[in-house]
Order: sequence, then structure tokens, then C-alpha cells
Amino acid sequence: MNPIKVAIADDHDLIRQGIRKLIEDDGCIVVIEASNGQDLLQQLSTNTVDVVLMDINMPVCDGISATATLATEQPHVRVIALTALEDELNTIRMLRAGARAYLLKSSRANELRDAITQVHTRGYHFSDLISGRLLHNLNGNFENEDTASLLELNERELEFITHLCTELTNKEIADRMCVSPRTTEGWSKTLCARLGVKSRVGLVLYAFRNQIVH
Repeated sequence: MNPIKVAIADDHDLIRQGIRKLIEDDGCIVVIEASNGQDLLQQLSTNTVDVVLMDINMPVCDGISATATLATEQPHVRVIALTALEDELNTIRMLRAGARAYLLKSSRANELRDAITQVHTRGYHFSDLISGRLLHNLNGNFENEDTASLLELNERELEFITHLCTELTNKEIADRMCVSPRTTEGWSKTLCARLGVKSRVGLVLYAFRNQIVH
């Protein structure tokens, strides 16, 4: 197997250098180091990579804008968000822009290694956000028909998940759907349990992976 070619986009030199050493020790090749999204896109015009490790908060051009541009202009390049931002809205923005995984900079080294490999080979990395059961089901390997039927969503559930994939708050979603915030919280907990995910982000990933939203 050929080494995975990686680009690192982060505005902190020390972080880029640390990531570079870590992943090159595992056999990856770092082709590009960029200090912002614009720098990354310029370098990608003359260099080819398989995976981009993308920070979100960067000057000139942030990671969300750069990821959206790549999704349109170079869809073969797969982006992993690697950030200190843990909030759901930034996660959803990156996923909507086209990121294939979302990792915190506090993640363990082995998770970063796994994410690069899985995003390159499978297209997505789920481990922090989605349980093994859902990954198993998303790959089409249903253990039985009962398991498959659990993943079927009714019209209201589909509407709710579609709203989750926007920047609406829980209260705003409740208002749109003419129910109480407590009801939407209940739906969220129920769907997380049924679909084998851990959070709103997991539900959003499920929606994208199954083309509920585009």
C-alpha cells in the first residue's frame, strides 16, 4: 500500500510540526504545511494529497470555508477536522462543508492515526461520535431484520433530524415543529439510543452518511 499523502492546515507552527512528526513516524508523507485555508488551497493547486488535517479557526481563510471549497473543487481530497473547538455548531458546520471526521486536538495519538487510515480507506471515521453498532449497520451488515427495522425513521423523525443538521437551537427546532423543547430532547435521546449514536453530532453524521440531508 502506498503511503498516505497528508496536508496539515493550522496557524500554529509548533502544532503543525508536532503533528507532522507523529504521522510521519507512522509512515504517512506530509506533502503540505499551511498556515491558513488560503495557503492550503494555493499549495493544493500544484500538489496532490489524500487527506487534509484541517484546523477551524485560522486567519485569512478558515477551515470551514477551505473545506467547502475543497468539496467542490477537489472532492477526492478527504478532510479531517482537527481542532480545539468542541461545540456542536462548529462540528455541524464542518460536516456540512464536507469534513469526513471531526477530532479534538486533545485526542490520543492512536485515534488520529486511525482517523487518517479510515478516512483514506473507508471515507469516514466514526469512533468518537458513533458506536460500533451503527458503523456495522452503515456498512450494510445487518445482523437481522429486526436490527434493520430499528433504523427506519418516520416522517416526524426525519423532519427532526433534518433540523438538527442546521444551526437551529433545540428551542428553535421545537418552535418550528410546534412542540415543546422537552419533546425534542426526548426525540433526541430516543433516536440516539435507536441509532447507536452518542450526541447530536452523531445524529448529523448518520443523516449525512444515509443521504437524509445533502
